Amino acid sequence: MAAEYDITIEQGATFTFAVTVTGVNLTGYAASMQGRTQHAATTTVFSLTSPSGGLVITAGTNSIITVTLSATATAAFTAPSEGVYDLEYSISGVVTRILQGMYRITPEVTR
Repeated sequence: MAAEYDITIEQGATFTFAVTVTGVNLTGYAASMQGRTQHAATTTVFSLTSPSGGLVITAGTNSIITVTLSATATAAFTAPSEGVYDLEYSISGVVTRILQGMYRITPEVTR
């Protein structure tokens, strides 16, 4: 069962956080994360992938998935806004959702 974690993304600032996957060695795995305004939305607000699309997997006994959105990427987001997201890892067609929740984008003042 995926853990619930709400995130706040500051428009115009670099956004990063790391998720530790305890007891799972993610060597050879891929990761993906998407945010949408609502679960049924057909378009994404953001879409991240590993290894070079904003998600980095550091494999080991306790693997770490690091999520990063650049300041340039977050500056392009509409703010204020909110929606839903989830984070998954996969290998050989088996997908595991590890994190899900709401995201909120707060507006930037200094530009």
